[in-house]
Amino acid sequence: MSHSTLVIADDHQLVRAGLRELLQALSDVEVVGEAGDGLEAIDIVQRTEPDLVLLDISMPRMRGLEAIKEIKRVSPGSKILMLSMYEYPEYVQASFQNGADGFLLKDAAVSELQKAIDTLMQGKYFVSSALSNSIIQAWAKKQEPGKTEYMRADNLTERERHVLKLLAEGHTNKEVAELLHISSKTVETHRSRIMEKLELDSFAALVKFAIKEKIIEI
Repeated sequence: MSHSTLVIADDHQLVRAGLRELLQALSDVEVVGEAGDGLEAIDIVQRTEPDLVLLDISMPRMRGLEAIKEIKRVSPGSKILMLSMYEYPEYVQASFQNGADGFLLKDAAVSELQKAIDTLMQGKYFVSSALSNSIIQAWAKKQEPGKTEYMRADNLTERERHVLKLLAEGHTNKEVAELLHISSKTVETHRSRIMEKLELDSFAALVKFAIKEKIIEI
């Protein structure tokens, strides 16, 4: 394979350092830039025009999902591999709809990272093998008749809507607490009340609700 240039965009410095170390072991890959948020990623990609961008799905200032289209605009030749901790088919669908070329879970093996890079550099799409079944199941469930509609978000307070938005975007309880200047315990209380009000039984259902009600943009 020919030499490929790459930019890493993730708001966690340790994650970037770990990825850089892994990628430096690949003789055919050169890391030419790092970014801590979506806006910084766009700027670095515009200046370096890399072959590939590893883009975290959830970052401050501008999320990876929102940065995809702008990255493709400033550097059309760059392939984008989304990184996420979450196995939500909605995130995968939104990533590809926005123009991403691949989707990789952060707990994937090093060999799968290598496979993802090779696949994208060959001009093909890539999705983590662990996600294949969940994507198929999600598509199948959409065909099931008689599904009860979720309650609308009108029952939520403004603060609960804000907490819901941040959680659905992929932020942890601790990150939400820091962003809203409240305690993690308060975030957990809000989260429990949101789940109860909306009659949701899982975090995946919460994300689906936020997308359905356009509380988060995908």
